[in-house]
Amino acid sequence: MRSRQEIMNPFSAIPSVTDGMVELSDGQSGSRLDRERLLKSIFRISNLLTVQANSDEILAKILDELIDAIGFDRGIIRLFDESQQYLVARVVKNYSEEEATRAFNTPLNIQEHECLATRVARTGEMVTIRAAATDHRITDTDRMLTRIAERGSIVCAPLKIGDYVIGTLAAWRQEEIDFFPEEINLFLTFSNQVSVIIHNARLLETNAEKIRNLIILQEAVSELNHNYSLDNRILEIVFRSALEIAYADRVLGYVWDIERNRCLVNEGGQIVIKSKAECDEKIGNSLIKEAIDKKTTVVSQPPRGDGAPPMFPGFPVEIAIPFRIRDKFVGALLLAKDKGGYTEDQINILDVLINNAATAYDNAIMHSLLSLEAESLKTEVEKLKEREDHLMGFHDILGKSRKMIDIFHVIADVAGHDTNILIQGESGTGKELIARAIHRHSHRSLKPFVDLNCAAIPATLLESELFGYEAGAFTDARKRKIGLLEYCYGGTMLLDEIGEMPIQLQAKFLRMLEDGHIRRLGGNENIPIDVRFVFSTNRDLSEMVNAGTFREDLYYRISVVPVLIPPLRERVDDIIMLARYFVQEFNKKFSKRVKRFSREAETILQTYSWPGNVRELKNIIERIMILKGVGTVITPDNLPAELKLLAGQRDPDIKIEPFLQQLPLDGIDYEAVTEKIFREVKMKILENALVKTGGNKSEAAKQLGISRYKFIREQKKIAKESGKPPV
Repeated sequence: MRSRQEIMNPFSAIPSVTDGMVELSDGQSGSRLDRERLLKSIFRISNLLTVQANSDEILAKILDELIDAIGFDRGIIRLFDESQQYLVARVVKNYSEEEATRAFNTPLNIQEHECLATRVARTGEMVTIRAAATDHRITDTDRMLTRIAERGSIVCAPLKIGDYVIGTLAAWRQEEIDFFPEEINLFLTFSNQVSVIIHNARLLETNAEKIRNLIILQEAVSELNHNYSLDNRILEIVFRSALEIAYADRVLGYVWDIERNRCLVNEGGQIVIKSKAECDEKIGNSLIKEAIDKKTTVVSQPPRGDGAPPMFPGFPVEIAIPFRIRDKFVGALLLAKDKGGYTEDQINILDVLINNAATAYDNAIMHSLLSLEAESLKTEVEKLKEREDHLMGFHDILGKSRKMIDIFHVIADVAGHDTNILIQGESGTGKELIARAIHRHSHRSLKPFVDLNCAAIPATLLESELFGYEAGAFTDARKRKIGLLEYCYGGTMLLDEIGEMPIQLQAKFLRMLEDGHIRRLGGNENIPIDVRFVFSTNRDLSEMVNAGTFREDLYYRISVVPVLIPPLRERVDDIIMLARYFVQEFNKKFSKRVKRFSREAETILQTYSWPGNVRELKNIIERIMILKGVGTVITPDNLPAELKLLAGQRDPDIKIEPFLQQLPLDGIDYEAVTEKIFREVKMKILENALVKTGGNKSEAAKQLGISRYKFIREQKKIAKESGKPPV
């Protein structure tokens, strides 16, 4: 027996249905079919109903039973292909190599070929021939196919499911035999049993094929859904998946760009872009044009009715699936193979695949348009941001007051130069923000920004942090360490609280500024540096120069461009804008929905003196958002007591002239006098709070923003120092 692969018996995995059968002792066949052997074979092949195997394996075992058990010499099983027009040889037994090749390569058209197999397939009736050599029913086609028509006896039975013929089963015996009604009925029963076995095997294969194709479709759709680029990746996914689903040999993609009136043809990876007229010549009579014109999937079996040649010579079995992408593109996917056909399930899955591919292209087009729009919006936002910088702030620094706008102009003017800048201002005014804005606005913005607080590092360590050291420079210097000045090469360094730099280190730092190079501690090598310096301080360096705690030459060296940051109390126009900004920041952080301040609350914020400047404002807003039961509007009830108590008392004009006139002419004890004044002021504040709250210490403490415990402690302390009993 030979299958399509011309292997004699590749199906040993299936248990044999002839196990235990008694062979003829003399090897001779009788003059009629053995009814008992036929009956036993019918029962034995019923075992194949539950066998998990593909149809070719099962067909091979059926032929084994027909030839070896029943007593025929040769056999063949033919089944209809997907088109139901051709009988295709699926398995043969005891054929010569030449005959097997001819049988497998000659599909029988039931309308055009006249032979025993096509007659049985058309009529659904079994044919028995006692003497093949003389029977007039033997045709030239039968003789061309095999030598069995030259002698012996032949039986050819239809394989049917109900009235539906699915193929034929034919067997030949070298010895002429008589076919009696009882044996014929048994043989028909045998063929009917074979039909049921084949039908069940096909159902199992169909389900397995459906699952396989659905998995391919799922993987392809997943890839398509994650692709947003207008490149060949989508076509690659579709080509690969379509070839697998349809078991096709060739693929071609055709896309017509309606707006540009040009076509893209992708033939298995070879991409050609041509004019519409050139493409029409190629696809004019093809299945692609028919599918696009009819707007439906078209399948073609050879030969085509219009006589048009296939798109790929030698691959006449074609299918074309059309698609449309918006109103911009029209196209089709064409698959081709040399034989066989396309099942309804394959066509449906291919249709789903193409629809998803069209959607993927649509999404990619939308993504591309959105990207272009986003770039346009980004440009517009950048322009608006520049305008906003002038109106409301500059590089993360909010401000619309006249003083802040002047500072923004200074930043813009000096940022492009490497001049040393000294930023002065009270604590909390945002000196570091100004320094960072200068860095980002300069040509050094891509290099490091290093900030160092001179007051936060002990004097003994500050020098090694700045200049670095060599291994062995001091006891714990086990290996070389580069300093921040060396690390910051090409960038900007902020030295915060520069007034706290030790006087001894100031001389070395000045030398570095003048020479442009450093030496690590314990080293001899001069290392060049390239750093733009920004200095900041909340102290008056000129007074420190007069006091001898800051070098005068260093002061003039670092204050080439002085920038004075105004305190928040001098930026009244910025207070509400900053407060609203912090509210939005803490809305996100604490998941709250505060929208605004009441007019009264805004007045309190604007009249408070803000000794802690912007830092204090931010902390107050955070405290309000955390501790207070804030709704959508912040009212005076939500503000801390000290804010309301001291609001309107910004820069109080304390009249001390009368007191100074009472001082003795020969001088005073400064420490004692100032301590007494401070003690008296604190006592008056505590007493005033008690008067306003009717003597309720808890309420008084609440108004002052302190705890009741601290309020009582302050009372006792003042009473002890003044010698008066506590109130």
